[in-house]
Amino acid sequence: MRLVLLGGSLRAASLNLRLLRYLMRELEARGHQVSAYTGNALRLPLYEDGAVPTTKARALHAALCEAEGLVIVSPEYNAGIPGHLKNAVDWLSTLRPSPWPGLPVLLCAASPGAFGGARGLMAWRVTLANMGALALPEAITVPQADQELDADGAPTEARAAALVPKILDGFLSLTAKLR
Repeated sequence: MRLVLLGGSLRAASLNLRLLRYLMRELEARGHQVSAYTGNALRLPLYEDGAVPTTKARALHAALCEAEGLVIVSPEYNAGIPGHLKNAVDWLSTLRPSPWPGLPVLLCAASPGAFGGARGLMAWRVTLANMGALALPEAITVPQADQELDADGAPTEARAAALVPKILDGFLSLTAKLR
């Protein structure tokens, strides 16, 4: 399947970027075609009605239109969606055809806090539902990620390590059924 991964933080040393890279490797190892959009690919001008989409925004739109599933790995900024990711989604919501209706989405987050970024994922669910995307009920969250992610981004805490393959299987199963 063709899958797009979106997110991480704009920081090179981001825990979410480390998790995203790990998930990308896991999905590629399962034989899927994976594209990731992080960092500079998400540095888009602030969305404004009537503004002309940039080359980066059009490239992201084209990738999402071809994708069969989307994985969002999102930091939690004050229990919400980071501005750069929300801005990218706002751009994508204005381009036609819309990539969102029926698109299966897996939400993921890593945080040094006790909730693993889960509070920020709640805001994503509202935004995605509004656009017609299908967010998987389960999410991958890694609490204390500064201590519980190894150098390659793999969760080391037993609960998270055991859940990642199960949640990926559920996401891939849903995505295959919706193809």
